[in-house]
Amino acid sequence: MNLLSTGVRLTPEQLAKIERLGYTVTTLREEADVTDIDVSEVEGLICNNVFQYCHVDDFKQLRFVQAISAGIDRLPFDELQERDIRLYNAGDTYAIPMAEWVVWQLLDFMKHGASFREKQANRHWEKERRLRELTGKTVALLGLGHVGEAIAKRLRAFDMTIIGVGHREKQVPFVDRYVLTDALHDVLAESDVIVIALPLTDDTYHLIDAEAIAAMKEDAVLLNVARGSIIDETALIAALEEGKFFGVALDVFETEPLPSDHALYNFEWVTLTPHNSYVSDRVNERLFENIVRNLRHEQPH
Repeated sequence: MNLLSTGVRLTPEQLAKIERLGYTVTTLREEADVTDIDVSEVEGLICNNVFQYCHVDDFKQLRFVQAISAGIDRLPFDELQERDIRLYNAGDTYAIPMAEWVVWQLLDFMKHGASFREKQANRHWEKERRLRELTGKTVALLGLGHVGEAIAKRLRAFDMTIIGVGHREKQVPFVDRYVLTDALHDVLAESDVIVIALPLTDDTYHLIDAEAIAAMKEDAVLLNVARGSIIDETALIAALEEGKFFGVALDVFETEPLPSDHALYNFEWVTLTPHNSYVSDRVNERLFENIVRNLRHEQPH
């Protein structure tokens, strides 16, 4: 079976393992290079966002797509579904580092990490009396997929009350309560911390709008580790200008890279990271394990 791998760097050992499964592998270092090759005979595709450079119809024999991201919003889902092309995401590949990012940001806000770092940089000895505990705080956790579940598991260790929020009924571990998004605003009103771990869909676009933000406590902590467009940034900036939130940490944005003159840079209680939460020393290993698992499922006979 002809397999095209783009957007991911495979070691010679990893390529050999895939080839032993019966695949003939073509690799592209850059996804933009797809325009330089004939993809009409490709049956399997490993990619990130290759369809920004080509069209599904260019792949005449395509049977399945393995995304290297947890989200699939960058892929032409409807067109793939129309042709019965199977789609796999990266599963739990990035769940652990993203969950650890959430814990890091929460602790940094609650323990005023920025204040201590500033004092240290200025060689200034002064105690900080505004520290808070995570214990006993209520968390609204929006999204309970691989990432959300990993977040819930870790926050559970801090004896926090975790309210899961999702779009459909499901059994969810590690949460104290689970509600549908119909009850979102009520949950936001009682939560000290709001964590966004939802996929971006038509239903979740600007889910956190001006009305949702108004429902939150004035000193809430808001963290987004999912997709930037789930938050209406204009509404968020307006709330920040009014002094709302104890802390806001964003790893994702409506426009990436974030322009250097963007208003979000103006607030000292806002922490910005450049879509970096998924990075760790273990993700490449985990990604390859997930890819191989799915390739075995598609294995030629």
